[in-house]
Amino acid sequence: MLFLSPAITIYILTLAFVIGAVMASFLGCLGWRISNGESILRGRSHCDACGHPLKGRDLIPILSYMMRKGRCAYCNQPIPKSTVYGELLLAVTFVLTTLRFDVTWECLMMLMFISILYLVAMVDIYTRIIPDSALALAIVIRLLYFFLVEGFSLGKIIVLLLDGLSISLPLLIVVLLMEKVLKKEAMGGGDIKLLFVIGLFVGWEKNMLCILLACILGIIGGYIQIRNEESKYFAFGPYLAASAVLSLLVGDAVIGWYMSLLMGK
Repeated sequence: MLFLSPAITIYILTLAFVIGAVMASFLGCLGWRISNGESILRGRSHCDACGHPLKGRDLIPILSYMMRKGRCAYCNQPIPKSTVYGELLLAVTFVLTTLRFDVTWECLMMLMFISILYLVAMVDIYTRIIPDSALALAIVIRLLYFFLVEGFSLGKIIVLLLDGLSISLPLLIVVLLMEKVLKKEAMGGGDIKLLFVIGLFVGWEKNMLCILLACILGIIGGYIQIRNEESKYFAFGPYLAASAVLSLLVGDAVIGWYMSLLMGK
């Protein structure tokens, strides 16, 4: 459907961009409220600096930031650049995901999965905790797609479980052994649960690629964090989330390239 005509392609991709930006704005607010113990059902959006309630014109993703020149309209305090960067990032990711999966139920599932990854990354940055409720929601979405679209069978459910457990379970065993030897936490339990959920959506092969990419990105991010003398606490969840999206979008190409190298082709 996406490529029926240039006009339809432009319309759908523009819509995907707008929805991605709106979702980033909503999820950023949701992540902040969860992290700061605020109600997610009551209360208006407000400036984090002065607490002034925001109006509709202050909540337009990307555009409000540009029109206000990156500052609050009421107290003139700078708005974190990460806000608009996050909106742009998720908007572009929605476009790329739509290009990858076309207008299908699978695309819708993946967009919801990516949105949950974005929320998980935000909360982990703020609190160093990966919310179980977000992971549980992702599992429900995956199971709904499994039963309603793929169709239930015993063989398929076993494969789905293996996709989730094939990386997370061995990693859990290794981490428990390391913690017993080192007498300190080696890896957060939330990260392992997140890998289980990622496996359900991308499969075990791309999940293996995901953890490899996450380690590379984590090393780079950790080095930058140390150089800038930032907080000693290290959140691995955002690197797993970013790597999961990369694996989802380009994992097949990367794995195919790697296999061709192994086979000498």
